[in-house]
Amino acid sequence: MPSSSIRRPLMSLLLVPVAVSGQEASSAADEPPGRRMETMIVSAPRRVETPLEDLTRSATVVDRADLDVNSLMGQRSAGDVLARTVPGFSPSTQSMTNFGQTLRGRLFQTLIDGVPQDTPLRNGQRSLQSIDIDAVERIEVIRGGSAIYGFGADGGIINYITKRPEDGAFNATFRSGVGFSTNVFDESLEWNTHLRASGRRDRFDYQVNGTFVQRGNTFDADGNRRLTDPVGAQGGLDESDEYNGLVKLGLELTPLQRVEGSFNYFKMKQDPDWGRRLSTVTGNLFVPPFRPEIPLQGNNQDALPGNETKTANLVYRNDDVFGSSVHIQGYYQHIDTVFTLFPGFAQTLIESEKVGTRTTINTPFQVGSLPMELSWGLDFLDDETGQREVIGAQSARGDQTAIAGFAQLEVTVSDRIRVSAGVRHEDVELDVTEITPTGTLDGSDTLFNASTSISITDELVLFGGFSQSFSPGDILRVLRDGTFATIQQLELEFVETDSFEAGLRGDFGQWDFSLVGFHSTSDNGTAFDQSLRLVTQPEEIWGVEATVSVRLLDGVALGGTASWLTGERDADGDGELDEDLPTVRIPPVKLTAHADWQLRDWWDLRAQVFYSGNQSNDSTAFGGGVDINDYVLVDLLSRFETSYGEISVGVTNLFDNAYLPVINQAYNSQFANVQGPGRRVTLSYSVSF
Repeated sequence: MPSSSIRRPLMSLLLVPVAVSGQEASSAADEPPGRRMETMIVSAPRRVETPLEDLTRSATVVDRADLDVNSLMGQRSAGDVLARTVPGFSPSTQSMTNFGQTLRGRLFQTLIDGVPQDTPLRNGQRSLQSIDIDAVERIEVIRGGSAIYGFGADGGIINYITKRPEDGAFNATFRSGVGFSTNVFDESLEWNTHLRASGRRDRFDYQVNGTFVQRGNTFDADGNRRLTDPVGAQGGLDESDEYNGLVKLGLELTPLQRVEGSFNYFKMKQDPDWGRRLSTVTGNLFVPPFRPEIPLQGNNQDALPGNETKTANLVYRNDDVFGSSVHIQGYYQHIDTVFTLFPGFAQTLIESEKVGTRTTINTPFQVGSLPMELSWGLDFLDDETGQREVIGAQSARGDQTAIAGFAQLEVTVSDRIRVSAGVRHEDVELDVTEITPTGTLDGSDTLFNASTSISITDELVLFGGFSQSFSPGDILRVLRDGTFATIQQLELEFVETDSFEAGLRGDFGQWDFSLVGFHSTSDNGTAFDQSLRLVTQPEEIWGVEATVSVRLLDGVALGGTASWLTGERDADGDGELDEDLPTVRIPPVKLTAHADWQLRDWWDLRAQVFYSGNQSNDSTAFGGGVDINDYVLVDLLSRFETSYGEISVGVTNLFDNAYLPVINQAYNSQFANVQGPGRRVTLSYSVSF
């Protein structure tokens, strides 16, 4: 079934934005809205490229056009973009962290070209801040648990695919922009500059991307300066500098063989002139009334909060090895994450170093009249992660060695039926040092998945399936918070999740849609108690997602998404689900909508709406037990093509609404009583040559 491809439009039903499916297909950045495009190819579900309409499970592709639209509006954080484009993804935290952002209520695994960006042994939850979106061609989101890439994909996979070299010996793009608050101009300026050069000559190709962003302060709708760390200890974006450099070199050894190397460097550091008034947040931070904090001039950090990631990636591909295609990947990565000084606590940092390989072999064959494809391979990972105080001794360190084998079989039963099933087995050894107790933990697990898609008609496809996933459950945090006398008292238990989904998607030419229901369970799901100690209990999550897109006329396209989910846990250990999961896991209902108009050949317009609903929550866990109020945000972008390049004007929070983001409401504390940004305008200019 062909996929739609529009520039992620807005849909509204009875004047209420609803469900979406525009991003479930491809579109090129230079195509006008509403034009049908070729089928998008995704690589994340089976680790081999697959047409989107052939998938047997839920997936969303955020293409270059969507990334450009949000970047030109000033929404450069992937957390902002995914919240507005992916059903089941939580509202943005508007900060460095993705703590409080989940996919279908669970943690997700973030990859860049297949390389993991997470630190699961001590989860700093900064993985979305690993690359600037100007270096990314598309973001593939596989919704629902998956073990195909290993640890950390309980809620799904977010795979950044970086840009590829363009045809021609030399191509270059320059983009520069400035953003500012309409309430306070001079101290709110944000500058961004991006330069890209790429090309192909004979069998060699290259690409160089460089981005620099310098951010000022943000101000709320009342003109008040926002705290530079709006959610406390997690790190903010205000008064930060961002540097990103990506270099990719490729060589076609033969028409069927290719080797490619890349290096990605990302650094974001926050050096604020305005800090938190620490003297006003002593005592119990979680007892109301909560008054807005007033930032004070001065920097009280022992080290500058931020992220620094260095990733080297080498890939070899051969499309004809005894009838199979072979993909071998080796990577090295070093991550430094520095948190903000938390009131009454120390300032800490996480250091992580990974060395890994992935081998994926895709073997097509036939049994009788049935075409089949077997994707199989072997993964190796050595992950050494530790957390310590910025000034002080190491508090926890783990060195994990993991080896895993997997196999995934795709069977084309008929023109209308496709079946997929797979298994993955992983063996893990974890050495724990520099914490009491020390020692070695061993574990292994075998996980299964099965899914199918059935074309009921040429326009309608029914799909569904079952999958298992696991993660180490932030084990260094468990050890740090625990009271274990010996390492033998703690078994290395994976947080194993069973996920089910069933859905219907349709494509009727001028409009398409999807509707999916999902359910997941875990015997040892994780949450923080009110003392910020990690606890594990049985839990269940279920929900519904919907998408729709419509092409009304030439140059006019509409679309939107809808997400609702809920979850419960066994808080008292009596075997019954008796309490809601907290809001930091289960967000309120979310609706998004957008509209694209091509008014002239040289002028197009995008409007988009984001709605986060009300929620009542009776959880006793941290981030729960508080009523969440709804809010609506409207954004606008106008782009003009000229003989000398493209000029754009973007506006976020068009109506200058005063609101508390979901994560700030969920924290329910004095240190997070920070309104979201008010109206901001971004002016950009870009030229290609």
